[in-house]
Amino acid sequence: MLASARLILRAVEPIDADFMFEVENDPLAWRYSDTVAPLSRRQLRDYALGYDADPFSAGQLRLIILEKNTMSPIGIADVYEISVLHKRAYVGIYVMEGFRKRGFASEALTRLCDYASESLLLHSLWARVEGMNRDSEKAFEKAGFCHVGTLPDWLCTKDGFTSVKIFSKIL
Repeated sequence: MLASARLILRAVEPIDADFMFEVENDPLAWRYSDTVAPLSRRQLRDYALGYDADPFSAGQLRLIILEKNTMSPIGIADVYEISVLHKRAYVGIYVMEGFRKRGFASEALTRLCDYASESLLLHSLWARVEGMNRDSEKAFEKAGFCHVGTLPDWLCTKDGFTSVKIFSKIL
């Protein structure tokens, strides 16, 4: 379990299936990933039951973000495409709508960076941020990430193509 002033980041538990169902099936968030169809509760329950907590063998790490005062889940932090050889990974974060713009994302990212450096011994973390998602950009910047490039017309949305900004943090 990883803790900060207001948050706890912990491994996925079987009880998280319903929460992940809500997050993974938020169609507004699909534009930031390659998701195009809803996931079932069964798929997410099976994922939680079979969760491989070794990020190096699984190639990823998923953590549930809990608000410390209530111990309620408010988001998900993912470390993915972990490269043992190059000591780098991508990071993604999702915070529930009622908890956005309150600093929870940057606080979770900061704690995640500490963990990636101290425990996973990674050298750098990277993030892909959809070009119109200024709130996400701010969260990554507040956590010490720097904008290092832009992929023009990278994502196809119902409104046309949009760019993706690449952010990096050397740990």
